[in-house]
Amino acid sequence: MSLALKIISNGRIIPFVPTKLSLVEGDDVLIEVLGCQERATICEFRVSDSEDKSDTAEESPEIIRKLTEADKKRCLELKNKARETLDLCRQRISAHNLEMELLDAELSFDEKKLTFFFSATGRVDFRSLVSDLASNFKKLIRLQQVGARDEARHLQGVGRCGRPFCCSSFLSENLDEITLDMARCQQLAHMGSNRITGGCGKLMCCLKYELKDYEKNLKDLPKIGEEVKIKEGDGIVVDLNVLKKKVTVQLKEGNRVEVDWSKS
Repeated sequence: MSLALKIISNGRIIPFVPTKLSLVEGDDVLIEVLGCQERATICEFRVSDSEDKSDTAEESPEIIRKLTEADKKRCLELKNKARETLDLCRQRISAHNLEMELLDAELSFDEKKLTFFFSATGRVDFRSLVSDLASNFKKLIRLQQVGARDEARHLQGVGRCGRPFCCSSFLSENLDEITLDMARCQQLAHMGSNRITGGCGKLMCCLKYELKDYEKNLKDLPKIGEEVKIKEGDGIVVDLNVLKKKVTVQLKEGNRVEVDWSKS
C-alpha cells in the first residue's frame, strides 16, 4: 500500500511520485493539476496494480507545498465564497428544467475552476447548463454527480449513534464498499436492515471499523451449530460473543453454559 493524493474538488485519488517534501497520511497539500491549483490530502492508495490507471494518466499533479495556516484560512474563505454561487446555480438548473438536486460547490485554490456537486436519480444531460454557468461565473465549470453516500457527506447529519456522520466528519478517503457479509460476520444481519442502515439509505460505514477484530477472533472460535466438548460435557454451540471470545454451548442435558474460549 502506497501514498496517494485525494483531490478535494472531485474526490479523485491519484498516485504520485515521492517528492522532497516530508509527507505523511493526512497532510493537506497544494497541488497543480490540469492547469488549476487545487487542495489535496495525502491518503493511502488501495487500487491494485492490475487495475487500469489510464483514466488518471492525464492527471499528473505537481505538489507545490504543504498547506500553511494562511492557506487553510484561505480555503475556508473560498468555501464560503463557493457557497455564495449556489442560489444562482439553482436558478439556472430550474431554467433548464433539469432533474437534479444541487448539494454543494467548491472553488479551486486559484479560483479558476468552480465545481458543483449534485445528486440525481439517473443520468443528466447538463451540457447546456455548463455553458450557461461558465457564462455567468466566468470560470471553468465542472458538474460532479455523486451517489447516496457522498450525498449524505455533503448534506451532513447525525447518525443513530448521536454523533455527526462519519463521512462528513473524519473519513478522508474514498468511501469503501460496505457489504452485508460484514454485518453477518459481526452477527448484526439478523437485526434487520433498518438497524444497520445509515442516513444515506446504505449500510453504515462503521460496519467496517471492528471487522478485522471479528475476522481474527472468528478463526479461533467454533461455528454456531458445531458440536463441541467442554469440561461440563458434550453440546452444541448456540451463540458467540466474538469480541470477548466467549461461546454459549447447549449441553445434551439441556443446560446452557457460557465458556471463555480463549482459556479453553
